[in-house]
Amino acid sequence: MKVNLSAFLQWRINVYLFRKLDWTSVYLYIGLLVKLYFFVKRSEKWKIINALATVFSDRKNDLEMRSLAEKTFGGILAHYYEKIFNAFSEAETLKAFFHTHVKSEGMSALDEGLSRGKGVLLITGHLGAVEYIPTFLGSNNYPVAIVAKFSSQRLRRESLQKADKYGARIIDAGKTPNVIKAIQTNLKENRIVIIQCDEIEEWRPSRKDKIFFLGKRTFLDRTLNVLYKRTTASVVFGFMHRESVQRYKFVATSMEAMSRQFQRSVDTPLGAVILKFLERYIYLYPEEWYQWKKYAQIKAVPSGIIADQASDMLPVLEPSLGHAS
Repeated sequence: MKVNLSAFLQWRINVYLFRKLDWTSVYLYIGLLVKLYFFVKRSEKWKIINALATVFSDRKNDLEMRSLAEKTFGGILAHYYEKIFNAFSEAETLKAFFHTHVKSEGMSALDEGLSRGKGVLLITGHLGAVEYIPTFLGSNNYPVAIVAKFSSQRLRRESLQKADKYGARIIDAGKTPNVIKAIQTNLKENRIVIIQCDEIEEWRPSRKDKIFFLGKRTFLDRTLNVLYKRTTASVVFGFMHRESVQRYKFVATSMEAMSRQFQRSVDTPLGAVILKFLERYIYLYPEEWYQWKKYAQIKAVPSGIIADQASDMLPVLEPSLGHAS
């Protein structure tokens, strides 16, 4: 049986120690486990390094590439620490943490979306402290639902219990027969439904729409477009940026703001705009994206196919966070 990093960290002995140790020791312990995992799973380590090299080697020298790889593995460590901290901390501890360690920008995008009464589709990616987004919003009394998958029954149980304390809901993609219908139901109840747009292995390629994403010209995933056509919810992109050690910034950007920045035409698919918006944050903060190991799964469009779609022409922009809302 193949064991991924998430499942490895959730071995019974590790969970036992997570509960017994203080959080500084937990961070150090997870760091040791991550190093051990990549020592054993060297092929996975090289998938990440090779993906970074493919995207950035023409714009960074060897020293910069080594630094980027080191920061990226540090970002993976931070992600799994956040995952464990989020799952096993008491609700009051998390609320206090968010109050003192997280600032926000663009929350009006969520407020205005909810004021329309048709729900908000909050789209994010495997970027930054994504695990904190639902609990951060729930701790600020936003009605939240999240589409999630679980690598263990223990994590599913802990997450469901934690969600109840925040009045949040979890749409369990592994157990829900019709995920899109469940999303629609929660949107009709005027909730913020959080989904991720970079589940590469789950993409459903369009037959006609194409896009440049991280240097590859690929067929656009049509999942977001299908979902958007079935709902009248407001669309917002959200990103929990790691500004420094234990300091975060949640940035929300409305679809209207994204469309203005990209000068979106009426023919440009929603999924293209969202993916390009995610891409520019990845270029800005590559160490915060933890899908690099799946980069090779992005299938390139055969070179013989003519680039004739508007989505091919969307620019790559690198904004400062101060102007991203």
